[in-house]
Amino acid sequence: MIAMLSTSAFPASADSLVTNDITQQQKPINLLSNEEIPGVKIIDITREQYVKNVAKNENISYKEADKLVSARTVQSLSKINPTAAASSNVIWRQASWTQTYSGNSIFKADLEGSIEIYSSGSFRQINSSTVGSSLSAGKYSATWAQSNSWKTTAYPTISVTLGVTGKFFTTVSNSGGVSGGIAGFSVSSTSTTSVTYVSNGMTIQREYSVY
Repeated sequence: MIAMLSTSAFPASADSLVTNDITQQQKPINLLSNEEIPGVKIIDITREQYVKNVAKNENISYKEADKLVSARTVQSLSKINPTAAASSNVIWRQASWTQTYSGNSIFKADLEGSIEIYSSGSFRQINSSTVGSSLSAGKYSATWAQSNSWKTTAYPTISVTLGVTGKFFTTVSNSGGVSGGIAGFSVSSTSTTSVTYVSNGMTIQREYSVY
């Protein structure tokens, strides 16, 4: 099961649901593989960092996230033989995937997934996950505004789908001068000193697995 996690800071529209078919058709990324994949960065993180990511992505306090993570871990480990499941076999990984905006290749955003994994011998499972995103690259005074996100919600599992939708904003001073606007952007607002442009929506989605 996959569920939406957050709502938009600006109204949803058809262009905010634009999907990247190439990205979605790519094979799942193995979180435990040493294979290098262009655009993908996987690192080990601590439980503390994982809890911080959950708190940030789900807009709750650290204390609430700590309790939530603990409950999810216990629930997922209970699916395994209780005598075999040890919390010492739980690890956390963060996977970042950089996607380029099709309307203007200067602008890029990172899909940031954090995943809790139980691994013992040849047995592996994903206990829980959280997803967010951030600006990776841009021009002028650029920002990335995430409007919503979704993730697999049935755990434990051997693969998860994580995704977000958002838009790029960039502000240019009138003195800087942008003749003819910015490719892939339209005017969002103006002032006496600057113009703010907004992109079409971009959806970033990836699937991660432990095999």
